[in-house]
Amino acid sequence: MIPTKRICRGFFLFLLLCTCSIQTTAASAIRVNLNGKAISFDAQPFIDNGRVLVPMRGILESLGYTVYWQSHTQTVLAVNENTRISLPLGSNKVSVNGKSVSIDAPAQLKNSRTFVPLRFLAEYSGADVSWNGRTSTVSITSDTVSMVSAKDSVVYIQTNKMQGSGVVLSSDGLIATNFHMIENASTAQFLFNDGSIYQGKTTVVGLDPEADIALLKISKTGLKAASISTSYAIGDAVTAIGSPDGSRNKETTGIIIGFDQDIISTSAVISHGSSGGGLFNSNGQLIGMTSAYSDQQYLSIPISLVKQVPQNLSIPLSEMKNYTYTPHGPENLRYTKSGNYAYVSWSPVYGADYYYVSFSRNQNGPFTHMKNTTLGNDHWYWGFPQCFGITANKTFYLKVTAVVNGVPTADSEVLKVIAR
Repeated sequence: MIPTKRICRGFFLFLLLCTCSIQTTAASAIRVNLNGKAISFDAQPFIDNGRVLVPMRGILESLGYTVYWQSHTQTVLAVNENTRISLPLGSNKVSVNGKSVSIDAPAQLKNSRTFVPLRFLAEYSGADVSWNGRTSTVSITSDTVSMVSAKDSVVYIQTNKMQGSGVVLSSDGLIATNFHMIENASTAQFLFNDGSIYQGKTTVVGLDPEADIALLKISKTGLKAASISTSYAIGDAVTAIGSPDGSRNKETTGIIIGFDQDIISTSAVISHGSSGGGLFNSNGQLIGMTSAYSDQQYLSIPISLVKQVPQNLSIPLSEMKNYTYTPHGPENLRYTKSGNYAYVSWSPVYGADYYYVSFSRNQNGPFTHMKNTTLGNDHWYWGFPQCFGITANKTFYLKVTAVVNGVPTADSEVLKVIAR
């Protein structure tokens, strides 16, 4: 059953069509754009009785439907997650989720191609449709279709060590995932949204272990690469797509709660198996890679950091079991001030057990470990939106050391915290 809201919206837009000025069948070649991108058809759309008709399969698949042709009844059947449409050829009556709906431009056969009414289908996909008579262009805007396209760029990954997700960055086989997904792994299987499976040669071409990023290259082309955006703001709607607990390409929605140069924090729930999945904006553009969660915080790595990883390696995945990760000291030590309080942050170091924070009144030391009064020891932990806060009545200096597998890393650069 179609929600009442959708019926009202679709009916309003259908009435809008009746007022559109599509007057002539002799117009120039009709173009159809979906979310700003041209749809390619194997036969030219045409206008009949003031209605744009387009080749059945090209438009329905672009709108996220699976298409079936029922030859015994001469009926087009279009199905997606929410809608089931049955369009008999030549009939002004169609069935939408079992309910009879009247249309004034029935599906028809022309030059051995089945053509269907564009606006009717677009509107029942929750899309907005407009017509530009001057350029003979139909423009369709659809958040739903954007997410269908986004799903096509997210891949389920199963290694011999764990299960998780990845995001396609290029059509020729470049896939981003988390470093922890492939750490100590030797084999991987990739399952794509169309059901195809790849388990051939996999090469690690880029690594930033500290940031928990890995770039993989597989010998499979024609992949659906994610459209990327590096622009976002607190409060923006987002969708996380991954394979939590092995459930392939599941969506959760939420908003951006906060972000900094290292992390995007959202309310879109992720869990085990979501690692390496995609965080998308409302236009279906990739803005981050899901990576971690704790205490109702769901964290993603900004896609800008993923794109910065050099593709300068050629490590067969089978050799990752021999790869040694040597962490460096914490980077990007920084602070913000609020009154007499300084809030200190740094880029997280993957695999850190804890951190030492060393304090001095002088830039050259001596430095001593700060005590964490909450824990009663000198262990500190990375957190968002800050790692800790400290009173800053006088100027002082800090440096941070990560401890990974019980071994301290090098120190960070010294941070000067200025009292104001």
